[in-house]
Amino acid sequence: MNLFRKIQQKIRTRKHNRKDPKKVFPYTNHIITHTFTVAGVDYYQFDDIFNLPFERGLMALAIYEETRMNCNREYLEKHVEVMDDLLHSNKVDIYKINQLNEQMKERLNISFNTSLLYKLASVVFFDKKENPSLYEPEYCDKKIEFWKEHKGMTDFFLQKPLLELIPFLQNVEFDLETYSEMIDKIDKIHLERLRLSKSKN
Repeated sequence: MNLFRKIQQKIRTRKHNRKDPKKVFPYTNHIITHTFTVAGVDYYQFDDIFNLPFERGLMALAIYEETRMNCNREYLEKHVEVMDDLLHSNKVDIYKINQLNEQMKERLNISFNTSLLYKLASVVFFDKKENPSLYEPEYCDKKIEFWKEHKGMTDFFLQKPLLELIPFLQNVEFDLETYSEMIDKIDKIHLERLRLSKSKN
């Protein structure tokens, strides 16, 4: 019976240590808390979201702006490049310019872009393999894929820490999965229009 109790105690201790931020991230001066677990992987965040390490903090601000505009930097760069081509061509095509301007308005009127919300979550929440001070885009892309693979979008975004980060999601009255698929289709259409506008110019 004693042996059984010792084994149980060891299992409890291991579980506690696995989630204890001080043991997982011993070299940081920031306060870190365990927030949620997906498929056995623990995720953490800084206790004060307004006091992030420099590099991760800058990336959080950049991604927050992208989320607010429903537009990532890569899309904006492509848009500017195509508009520049159209405006400096021998024959200015007002129809194409207007079409791309309407497209930009459409993006600004979207409620939110779920891909960008995932990106925002990837900078705020990190696992034990990450350096909490840094932001590694390639690793975060894999982390997002892991989340999508092991947890449905609604279950993922309606977790308490995600609702604290993105509170308006608790008032959404439509299916997130269907909405996300629609936004992905809009993204593809917009990118294809940009590509065609450039290639035919």
